[in-house]
Parts: sequence; C-alpha cells; structure tokens
Amino acid sequence: MSYPPNSGSAPDSAFGGPQYPPYGAQGPGPAPGPPAYQSPYEPPASNKTNGLAIASLITGLIGCISLVGAILGVIALRQIKERGERGRGLAIAGIALFCFWVVLSVIGLALSKGSGKANTNTGLGAKPTPTVTKTHDVKVKKMRVGECINDNSSADSVESVQVVPCNKPHDGEVLAVFRLKGLILPGDSELQNQAKLGCRKFARPRLERDPAADKLAMSYYYPSPESWRAGDHSVTCVGVAATDGKKLTRRLHA
Repeated sequence: MSYPPNSGSAPDSAFGGPQYPPYGAQGPGPAPGPPAYQSPYEPPASNKTNGLAIASLITGLIGCISLVGAILGVIALRQIKERGERGRGLAIAGIALFCFWVVLSVIGLALSKGSGKANTNTGLGAKPTPTVTKTHDVKVKKMRVGECINDNSSADSVESVQVVPCNKPHDGEVLAVFRLKGLILPGDSELQNQAKLGCRKFARPRLERDPAADKLAMSYYYPSPESWRAGDHSVTCVGVAATDGKKLTRRLHA
C-alpha cells in the first residue's frame, strides 16, 4: 500500500537544502557524574554534655531515688542520639546503678528472711538476753526474749513478774514479743485470738524445736484496757510446761 506524497512538505535534503539538527537536540555536554544519593540526617557532633545524663548519674547514686535516675537515663539516651550531645556513658551508668540497687535490695531481703532474725528483743529468732544471775521483778510489758520468769500473781491482770535464772525452777521462758496492729483495742475474745495466732507464728516454731516439745505448751500476756491506753500494745509469748503447775528447770532449745 502506498501513501500519497505530502505536497506541503519541506524540500528533501537530497536536493541540497540546508541541514538543521532536529528540534531540541543539544550538542555534546560534560560527561554525567555519578548518581547522587541522599544520606540519612546525622546531627553534628556537639561538645555539650546532656543535662539529663548528669542528673541520671547523680540520682542513680542514691538508692531510694535510683528509679528516677533510670528514667532520666533512658530519656537522656534518646536526646543524645537526636542532638549529638555527649554524656551517653553517664546515662548508661545511671541506669546501671538502678539495676545495682534492685539486685542489692533483693539479696538483702533474701538474707534477712533466711537468717530468721527479728529485732533484738521481739519476734521469732530474737537473741536471748544475757544470763540472769539474780532474781528481780520486772513489768510485764518490759519482759524480754530469753528471760525465764515466775508468775506468782493469782489475779487476772498481772502487772509484774519475777525474772529468775533459767537453771532454777521457773514457770516459763519468754519466746517472742510482738506488737498488735491498729489503734483501737479489740474486744477481749478477738484480742486473745490475735495473741494466740501471733504466738503460733512467732514462738511455736522455736517451741517445737525443743527435744521435749510434746511436754511443753504456749501461754501469753496481752494488754489490758488500762495498759493499752497507756501505750502498751504488745503481746508476750511464753513457753511453759504442758502439765499445770509443773516448773521448768532449763532454757528451751533456741
């Protein structure tokens, strides 16, 4: 198939017409360089030390507020990365100090529970008082763990007892002293129940370690309404002979 010639076309170049480069064509230019790539933004290095990093280290040194130091350290690390500031080591140290205090607290708690020790004169595992060589009277609320006593009172309310050497006949040995919770004096039955449960918790384990545990029993002294109002909220647990009226003649097994 043929197409009719275009009568309006420019003269063919074969007839000697002027030669022109095609429209828009350009001459040779400089050689193209390597392609450009956009690199991620990197903040310029700064000589400034991040303030939160410094605060993290200082607060981390103080155990009770070391958590604050750890939080400041995390924030400081983020700011240092964004701003290019110094102090990354300080922030990490603040976080590490918090971890150190946590581990130290856990170890201390484990050791305190494992030792089974309480305050010097109260609770399970309290240290016995020095050996008593002379008999003397003492207020009930001032009895201490390890003292051997004779209670010669026949009244329901006892004000004082007699402390005697544990190798002499005695009614009982103080095994534990603990403080009742609350500010209001419970009713008598509830008070006795709390005293019984407390002595079972704090003194019963020691009583059961004694070779003659099956011949021993537990007694206790608890505050009267008058002594409660005077500030005495303590219960004293005493190991006694299971047979009524029988005396003990030695110290119970610690």
